[in-house]
Amino acid sequence: MNLIDDEGNLFGAVNVVDALAVLLVLAVVAAGAAFVLQPDPEPQGPDTATRNATLDLGTVPQYVVDEINEGDTYSPASNQQITITDVHLTPQGDQTRAVLRVQIQGVQSGGFSYDGAPPRLGRTLQIATQLYQVEGQIRAVGNGDTLDTPTTPVVIRDMMPTQDARDLAAGDEIRLAGRTVATIETVRAYPTEDASQRLIYLTANLSAHRQNGALRFGGSQLRRGQTVSLPGAQYTVDGQVLSVGDGLESGQSEILISQTVPTEVADDITEGDTTTVGTQDIATVEHVAKYSTSNPDRTRVFLGLSVSTVSTGDDPQFGSTELRRGSRLTFATDAYSVTGEIERVGATTQRGALANRTVTLSMREVREPMAQAIDGGMRERSDGETIARVDRVSVEPSTIILEGERGDLGVYDHPTLRDVTITATLQVRETTSGIRFKGRTIQQGSTVVLDLGTITVRATIVSIR
Repeated sequence: MNLIDDEGNLFGAVNVVDALAVLLVLAVVAAGAAFVLQPDPEPQGPDTATRNATLDLGTVPQYVVDEINEGDTYSPASNQQITITDVHLTPQGDQTRAVLRVQIQGVQSGGFSYDGAPPRLGRTLQIATQLYQVEGQIRAVGNGDTLDTPTTPVVIRDMMPTQDARDLAAGDEIRLAGRTVATIETVRAYPTEDASQRLIYLTANLSAHRQNGALRFGGSQLRRGQTVSLPGAQYTVDGQVLSVGDGLESGQSEILISQTVPTEVADDITEGDTTTVGTQDIATVEHVAKYSTSNPDRTRVFLGLSVSTVSTGDDPQFGSTELRRGSRLTFATDAYSVTGEIERVGATTQRGALANRTVTLSMREVREPMAQAIDGGMRERSDGETIARVDRVSVEPSTIILEGERGDLGVYDHPTLRDVTITATLQVRETTSGIRFKGRTIQQGSTVVLDLGTITVRATIVSIR
């Protein structure tokens, strides 16, 4: 049987043209049904974008600080979220300051917006989690999900209780909420006139925060003169910044100080005595010279010291004292304390070369018993070394002028007073500015005091040879 017969019928039953028309109608109907039955497309949400910002929370209670961590999020509305990407903590007084780097997801519709407004500088944003709620001001907006926190060395000076100063040591870490915010690198401690206080110099490496080109720590710009607090486990440093970007320069210097002290204090002073703070010997007596005065209870001492110094300016310092001639410096041990004037820097002995000079000394109107007590061979010693020796003594009656019975004047010997002439050899130091004896310049007419053991004499120089 043919598929299409002579009359154009399909299978001899349906006309081919009619069949094609039916098929066309069916195809149109099927297409329309498919179009009608297709589901509507889902509506598109708003475009979103992200921005990074720095959020300053100010000071935050410690129990809140302990809960703030990277990864914490807060969503004030659909398609909007703030995520903490970096946390920076610093001490501020007895509180903690928190600065956060956050990523802000907002909507992009005619400009970026988060929670109804752009993240402008100065705007206050809130972060609320199940554990805490804080708010802070936007301080910077830009790229990067981490804060710029360079490690910065600073030199700090502080006055601390003696026990706290003993606890302070190089290598100590200052930690807040488990984060290291500073490390103590070097420490120098010095005694003060108050035994309960120590003057401290230290270098600390701080985790500072760079904002708008300036380094900040504890809510303030990190610069010279600023106060910085570093709360350790057993102490708190609350000192003044002396320099930023440099460590503490320390060294050793030799100096000579002089002072008149009680004789019992002078007797305690020996070479090798040290000033010790903690485990550090910061000053040592390298040379000592002791000289009697007209008061047997007072002795003039010259201490040659080797001292540990710090440098924060042009001159090295021992404690708060700049090492320059004329400054006053305190040397203290457990047994005594001497505050003297610096005579020399860079040496531990007095100026000038040692020499012996013969001098003629005069004492007028001395009582007879005292005049007779001075003998040749008597000596003054300093630490076992002879610094003055009496060679000869001449005693003559002092003269007086009396009016006679007839009104005339006459010169007579005083019955009890004597004039004494002493020839002595003195150990002196010859300097470019003159001859010095017992630390003082002498010349004709000068007064010297000699402690001869059983007697102290005060005489005027008549000549020096």
